[in-house]
Amino acid sequence: MKKKYENWEEEGELQVNSSQKAPAATGSGKKKKSKKWVNVLTIVMLVIVVILLGVYAVINHYYGKSNYVDDSEVGMNSNVETESTGLTDEETEQLQTEIIDQTGDITLPNDENVYNLLLIGVDRRDKTWYGNSDSMILMSINKDTKKVHMTSFMRDLYANIPDVGVKKLNAACAYGGGPLVVKTIEENYKIPIDNYASVDFDAMIDIVDLVGGVEIDISAEEMRVANGYINEMCGLAGVDAAAHQLTQSGPQLMDGYQAVAYARIRYVGNADYQRTERQREVLEKIMQKCSSLSVTELSSLADAVLPAVTHNIDQSTLLSLIGQLPTILSYEIVQSRVPYDGMFTNRGEMLVPDFTATIQKLQTDIYGSSTVGQ
Repeated sequence: MKKKYENWEEEGELQVNSSQKAPAATGSGKKKKSKKWVNVLTIVMLVIVVILLGVYAVINHYYGKSNYVDDSEVGMNSNVETESTGLTDEETEQLQTEIIDQTGDITLPNDENVYNLLLIGVDRRDKTWYGNSDSMILMSINKDTKKVHMTSFMRDLYANIPDVGVKKLNAACAYGGGPLVVKTIEENYKIPIDNYASVDFDAMIDIVDLVGGVEIDISAEEMRVANGYINEMCGLAGVDAAAHQLTQSGPQLMDGYQAVAYARIRYVGNADYQRTERQREVLEKIMQKCSSLSVTELSSLADAVLPAVTHNIDQSTLLSLIGQLPTILSYEIVQSRVPYDGMFTNRGEMLVPDFTATIQKLQTDIYGSSTVGQ
């Protein structure tokens, strides 16, 4: 490869015309030039070493604060009580066969410019089990379209959980934590997931408080139900609930307890369908608050948030995501939900999508095309 500076005249080089004879170079002159280049190369190498050490220190700083758990360390929990699907064994077997026939030949899309991160909100009262995943939002970052797709997977969706069987989707987390939720969505809904990040109620409360709260417009009926959740969460945490109670409806800045209570509301409005909207709303408001933070403030936020998040993101990916965060936060946010309206039926206590149509739409929305029919 041609060197960038090879045609530049060396500093101090003598110009001679054709009538003059250039003096012969002395041995001491060669030594001086050689010594000069050795000194320059030494300085360059030292700079490179310092930069590499700095990058290594940054990686280890953030990674040391995060709660990384390798998938191999997450075992299966067979002693789990899950919600009934409402179907008999015969009905379950028939439904399972129908869905495998629909989806067996569908492959997962592959695009290096799309990064899929599954955000899992866990409902548990203690740390003795993995908990049910009451919130599952796939964050799909498409660098080509400069969009972030936020897709909620509802808790009552049909799921044929690997090594478990047919259950509601939220049971996957109870049996095998984040890794099993990822595998279940990949196998059932044919969308590749690069990594997951999981938080429980306590962690989400802290995250909202760390960004300074979020602006939410809450109705009087939503406020009544949210205050019940606030009482419950504050009681478990030994915190004075009176300090966090909502006192009026309408637009307002909510703290962590209030925002998480709002996101948990299930039986006001359109039941769980609207709850997923509230969950995405809170998440989008957090992202909006983050987009106004400086690099220094984002760094401080990462320091505080990472310890509260359980994830399987490797060091290089995590550092890359942190570095790209200011750009990603400027992308357009697109929200959706599975099951899609008009593309599902109720079977027992589960929501069962039209899998062919659902997978085709899900893949096309995120990637611009689908493997269905290929």
